[in-house]
Amino acid sequence: MERKIENFEEWNEEMAIKYNPDHYHHSPNLIVRFTEFMRARAILKFLSPAEGDYVLDVGCGAGNMLQKIKKGRLYGVDLSETLLELARARLRENGAILFRGNVECLSEIIRGQKFNKIFCSEVLEHVENPGKVIDEMIKLATADGRIVISIPNEPVINFLKSILIKLRIFDLLFKGLSKKMDEEWHLHNMDMGIFRRMVKGKLRILKIKKVPYIFLPIRYVFLCAVE
Repeated sequence: MERKIENFEEWNEEMAIKYNPDHYHHSPNLIVRFTEFMRARAILKFLSPAEGDYVLDVGCGAGNMLQKIKKGRLYGVDLSETLLELARARLRENGAILFRGNVECLSEIIRGQKFNKIFCSEVLEHVENPGKVIDEMIKLATADGRIVISIPNEPVINFLKSILIKLRIFDLLFKGLSKKMDEEWHLHNMDMGIFRRMVKGKLRILKIKKVPYIFLPIRYVFLCAVE
């Protein structure tokens, strides 16, 4: 699946408001909130931020992940002004530097700065050219840098959702959530095989974490290094 959007910036803003990440990180639904917690924990473990690190959040959204990082010099980039306003308020105390722009143009947005820790969480499926985002992260990574990327495992998620819909309990458990991953905000399908093909010859996958559990991989978190 690959969808084309006539005015990407306008569409992205609309989707960012409708699917504000705050709604997931702080969801009243325990299943959603637990999955987000496990994803964030896996990202932070792979990222392992330390004093002196330069850390970049690619598609930082409302700043939920940057808020959890207590060490290093923090940077974030996002296209949505609505989400950046939330991020600025959330990150006022931790000194994060935020930029507005399309993450397909990272090297133009952030000039003259390299990062030894870069992460991109649940973003690639929403952009027009995910391969270009990976290329841009590589441009900004130091030679020994680490890049952490998380994606949804869409075949498993859609399968689980279809079962709940057939049992007529989806709306009871997940009212307000999309019934299919490519229903609206996802421009590209994502799974393990697609990601491996996308990074082949660009990134070396060092470790993989299945979230929340190895037997229930709703999300994948990858620790990568530049080839």
